[in-house]
Amino acid sequence: MHHPEWVVNMIEAPGSALLVLADGVVPLNPESTVLRAMLEGWACQQRARFLDERETIEPRLALVRRMVAFTGLYPWQWTSADDGR
Repeated sequence: MHHPEWVVNMIEAPGSALLVLADGVVPLNPESTVLRAMLEGWACQQRARFLDERETIEPRLALVRRMVAFTGLYPWQWTSADDGR
């Protein structure tokens, strides 16, 4: 399959969500699947920097999940008005 250059660059980026998603598979719930892949890729990037799993990575992931639950929106839908104030 031929991908545009921007997709190839994303695929090659360490921790890319595209590395986690199965090629050619259409998920039943695309938004939650992309969120899960995005968070997994972000966690991989943080591990590559040798950040502490319990002290740094897990709290950061939990914060994003809480924000998703609080706003009812995915990170790519957030605006500055979603800061909880």
